[in-house]
Amino acid sequence: MKAGFTRFVAAFMLLFFCVCTCSCSKKKTEEEEPGLTPEEQKIVDAVNAFTAIPHPAEYADEITAITASIDTHKMDFYHEIEAVIAADTENYLFLIDRTHTVPEDYEPEDLVTLVKNDSYPINKTGMKIREPVEAALRVMADAARADGLSLLVSSAFRTYDYQKMLYERNIQQMGKEAADRESAPPGTSQHHLGTAIDFGSIEDSYAETKPGKWLTAHAAEYGFSLSFPEGYEPVTGYRWECWHYRYLGKLAVDFQKKWFRDVQQYMMEFINCYKNL
Repeated sequence: MKAGFTRFVAAFMLLFFCVCTCSCSKKKTEEEEPGLTPEEQKIVDAVNAFTAIPHPAEYADEITAITASIDTHKMDFYHEIEAVIAADTENYLFLIDRTHTVPEDYEPEDLVTLVKNDSYPINKTGMKIREPVEAALRVMADAARADGLSLLVSSAFRTYDYQKMLYERNIQQMGKEAADRESAPPGTSQHHLGTAIDFGSIEDSYAETKPGKWLTAHAAEYGFSLSFPEGYEPVTGYRWECWHYRYLGKLAVDFQKKWFRDVQQYMMEFINCYKNL
């Protein structure tokens, strides 16, 4: 009886040891399985923040496709977004829209006045843009001129008060609903940043002109991005404006094309989410 009990205790202890050993080995294996790196986790967090933005329902599939691509290539995307942000020494990647604004007294310190020159014509005196943007504009305009075209600059930097006057005038002339489709309330316009330029006639017909077509084909090569593309009014808040380009720098524009279907608003929203983690 005693011998049988001893054998039972021995067997029980052996079983207990085996279970503990297997359990500990399992736990150790789970701990050694690679999880997300801090860099990957940051991308996941940014994707979650971006998808939490209330995008229009009809663009849900597009948002899903964008985020799926980013999630599938986390580290490639991480290195590229870090490079884009590091290169943005002039703070071009500033999200401004109807919910992200600048104060009434906002004005870039490096504005320069546009004057008559051999690179591009201007339709009025006193217009200003940021100095590095003017330099990029000259390069682009010289390239267009080499192709026999002229890029007329029609509008550039706007103060808060000027935008207020323009917005209120548009409301009076066309009603608020129509005005809101193509005119930004003061404090929300890209023109406040000194990096946005309106070219040509500021009409839909500009898209069919030779300069308009040239910009569509080549502006990105010089770091300029079409802010309000056709078919994206619910996303951008504004109807298609074939004449309105914003300077972001070539690296950022290439990044926009690769990851965000060439929609500036998507990229700017994502970068804003990423920076604020």
